[in-house]
Amino acid sequence: MPPVKRYDVIIIGSGPAGLFAALHLEGLGIRHIAVFDRDRYPAGGLLNDGKLNFHHRIGLDLEELQIDRDEAHELIAEVKSVLTGFARCRQVTFPDNDQIAAWQAIAREHTVEFIAPEQWHWGTDNGRGVVDYLRGLLQHTDFILDSDVSSIRSQGDDILVACRRDEVIHRFSAAAVLVCPGRKGAYWFRNLADATGIINNFGPIDVGIRLELNRRFYDAITDIVYDPKFILQTGRHGDRVRTFCTNPGGRVRFEHYGEFTLVNGDALSSDRTGNTNFALLNTIRLTQPFSDTTRFGQMIAMQFHLLGGGRPLVQRIGDFREGKRSRRSTFDSAARHFDHCAPTCPAVPGDITLGLPARIVDNLWESLKTLDKIAPGILHPSTLLYAPEIKFFDTHFPTTSTLETNRKRIFVAGDGVGKSRGIVGAAVTGIIAARGMAAAYF
Repeated sequence: MPPVKRYDVIIIGSGPAGLFAALHLEGLGIRHIAVFDRDRYPAGGLLNDGKLNFHHRIGLDLEELQIDRDEAHELIAEVKSVLTGFARCRQVTFPDNDQIAAWQAIAREHTVEFIAPEQWHWGTDNGRGVVDYLRGLLQHTDFILDSDVSSIRSQGDDILVACRRDEVIHRFSAAAVLVCPGRKGAYWFRNLADATGIINNFGPIDVGIRLELNRRFYDAITDIVYDPKFILQTGRHGDRVRTFCTNPGGRVRFEHYGEFTLVNGDALSSDRTGNTNFALLNTIRLTQPFSDTTRFGQMIAMQFHLLGGGRPLVQRIGDFREGKRSRRSTFDSAARHFDHCAPTCPAVPGDITLGLPARIVDNLWESLKTLDKIAPGILHPSTLLYAPEIKFFDTHFPTTSTLETNRKRIFVAGDGVGKSRGIVGAAVTGIIAARGMAAAYF
């Protein structure tokens, strides 16, 4: 077995949380850092679409992070200065646009909150380029890729990390370890945390659908705000529903999770479709006797896996309103005006209400009717409803204000541990953890 190699800091996960932690640590003078990832390139936001929201209410929970608005703005500015230095990153929403106030007023008339932050975008086709750009900024960090971390444990004043690479177990040690597994690695780390004695619990989950519509019905908004954020509270159940990840001229795509497949959306930097898509998500919190939001989401996803023969479902709003399932034979019917929106994703025509709980269907339908009052055309018969779209942000780790867990010298950051949502938020939490490690152990 190879000897133990020592670093000052080990970072597990090379997404925005991990990379920005490494950048900040190098800026503080820490020179011996290792970043591990099970893949050559990280999954998640850096590779998928690359949409940036520079606003303290998007992707950050200030109470959870124990920071105030001024500190959040300072951290966001640090992230912005780096990410917007990528040559293909361009600003797509300008908050000083006078028309934003008009849209906010329209939304308020329907008791909907409309948030329009400063937004930048680089597109899915530039994802690997931005990862290479960020890695190129690091001068004192080793990347140990294609390596599966199998254990993390304390030994005296060090943390020992074991990983498998090329069928060989390698061992490393460091004064501190930061784990930022992302959403796809969340359950891997939860299992590892349980074995290590790191306390974790269940947080909320977002369950919903992705709409795809002829882009001319939504251009009036997206020409002003690239990724408009509408937040609704339903009248019947009092639940929170929000729009998320709007992609003007984008495409709907599959997102594979082993036993099931979800839908998501993205956009390329230049090659645009005639459609726009966005998610409509219902936030779910569970209490006793069943509080496992992970299992709840997986059960919904598996129902769609069965209903769609291994693929997600898609339904025309024209069929949904009439209580009918969509069928391949009538899916593009010109007589029913279904030909106004051609799908960009090969989901299976069906009935999405068979896979979603009735309460979620009620909330989504109420929200769709409200949004159509703000942006008429959303309920055009041709609009497509894809399901399921589920955001697994549900594993939560209690931490100190520096994101240190109950196990000393082990820190967490990013979406997969319940500390952020999105690229900018994850990067901010990486910086917070980096500051905490440097202050406590160096």
